[in-house]
Amino acid sequence: MDANIREKILTILDKHRIMTVATLRPDGWPQATTVGYVNEGLTLYFLCGLDSQKAIWRWTIGCR
Repeated sequence: MDANIREKILTILDKHRIMTVATLRPDGWPQATTVGYVNEGLTLYFLCGLDSQKAIWRWTIGCR
């Protein structure tokens, strides 16, 4: 990634603490939820319930 673009992204991430996570429900309909986040560089962290659609999405794509 270009260093200039990386810095722009990090500036935006550091100025905000809210994002929207979008997933598909099991029935195929989209779902978008606003969550708070923290970041460590380009890595984003947010809390959610273990049985929520966000958590199911996280494990499906293999995030860590």
